[in-house]
Amino acid sequence: MHSLRDHAHAHNSIFAFTALRPRIERELDGHGWLVLLHEHGWLVGDRRQALAEFDALERIERRGRA
Repeated sequence: MHSLRDHAHAHNSIFAFTALRPRIERELDGHGWLVLLHEHGWLVGDRRQALAEFDALERIERRGRA
């Protein structure tokens, strides 16, 4: 007899997904910040600028337009 846990493990798979909302991250070997949306991203000079870009992207994504 199979347990519920065995059944769930056999039918679930692990998969990678792209984040649907914008995010910011510090540049790994630099002094800038990355603004990321889906598989696209761009570099900005400082955190304040990254937050402003993030805010604009959030507004666009939420409303569906600029």
